[in-house]
Amino acid sequence: MNRIVENIRGRLINSPVRRYYKLKASYSIAVELLSALDLEDALKILVNRIASYMSVEIVSIMLTDNDKKRLVVKIAKGLDEKIVNDASIEIGKGVSGWVGKTGQSLLIKDITKDPRFALKASGKYYNNSLLSVPLKMRGRIIGVVNVNNKASKDVFRESDLDLLNAIADFAAIAIEVIKLEEQISKSNKDHRELVSNVAHDLKTPLATIKEAILLMLEGVSGQINEKQKKYLDISAENVERMVHMVDDILLSDDTLCSRQSLNRNLFNVTDTAKGIIDSLGIIAKKKGIKLGGYIPDKRIEIWGDPDKLNEVISNLVENAIKYNRPEGRVDVSLEEDERSVTISVRDTGMGISKEDIGKIFDRYYRINSAERKDVAGSGLGLSIVKNIVNMHKGNIAVESESDHGTKFTVTLPKDLRTLR
Repeated sequence: MNRIVENIRGRLINSPVRRYYKLKASYSIAVELLSALDLEDALKILVNRIASYMSVEIVSIMLTDNDKKRLVVKIAKGLDEKIVNDASIEIGKGVSGWVGKTGQSLLIKDITKDPRFALKASGKYYNNSLLSVPLKMRGRIIGVVNVNNKASKDVFRESDLDLLNAIADFAAIAIEVIKLEEQISKSNKDHRELVSNVAHDLKTPLATIKEAILLMLEGVSGQINEKQKKYLDISAENVERMVHMVDDILLSDDTLCSRQSLNRNLFNVTDTAKGIIDSLGIIAKKKGIKLGGYIPDKRIEIWGDPDKLNEVISNLVENAIKYNRPEGRVDVSLEEDERSVTISVRDTGMGISKEDIGKIFDRYYRINSAERKDVAGSGLGLSIVKNIVNMHKGNIAVESESDHGTKFTVTLPKDLRTLR
């Protein structure tokens, strides 16, 4: 009779319905884990989903420590908090340690009668049945899942072990992905902090050098001849380039890492555009480039961050001047409809090839061409522009081809407050 019952159970375990349920549960949990905020959040989700899918009251998840010598309880459901905080075990010792060492799953109907294990965790259990399965990634054991107390108060069966193994297989992959993402995030954060600190440290000496050069050009330290003035002008121009590069790095760090720091205000974008044309007109004239365009006299109001949008327009116009040709032209236009504002910057400059046009918004990317090699830049300007536009839920488009100029078009919603 017992053999008949076991045969029926075996067929149920391997039935298409059971396999479908196992796969669906495992996949569903893995997807949810990968959407977690961090590893701690993912482990909370995992213990709760195991408890729900398997109808159990006690679940604990242990992960290997940095030395791979011990298993440490990271989270548990249904256990006393003190037990959880103090629980760690040497790999190879006890039930979890044996699973952590061998990588084999265990179904024990009565741990008190199993001579292999001398250690037994204390707790209020309906019976002495438990499941313990490894979390494995490519054969490497990263942790162990322990389960006790079926809500039905029955002992565990092979079907329960089969389901927990499937969940653990998917969960191990998700956990490793999350851990890797956290490591990459920390590495990127450390890198950004280093770059930002260096950039901040450069600002003060650059400002001092700039001020000293300007004072010499003004004759404060004595009269200078034309040859000296020429060299000082070159020095001043290069210091100004370095200042812009440092500002780009700092602004890029702020824009990319503090995406929620928009200062939303209602402002007149017409005044912003006119002010930029007036301020950059001097630079354009010095390079023999005509800066103009169509900016309406009426007020065009927009909800957004005026400083960041000033940076967008300034950056596009500066690039149009910088990469233009002698006697070239830059046209800036501003238009509106009921819901949006469109800002266009067109130049008659070098243009951008089809190969480069898809990469120009990448951080630190600079077009490698003979005409551009002597033009200073950090490769951050357009990535900053792109991120600010994205922060405002807008769109930026570019039309260009080599030797035929370039047109950038930025479209922004008038009322950012209504967007989510």
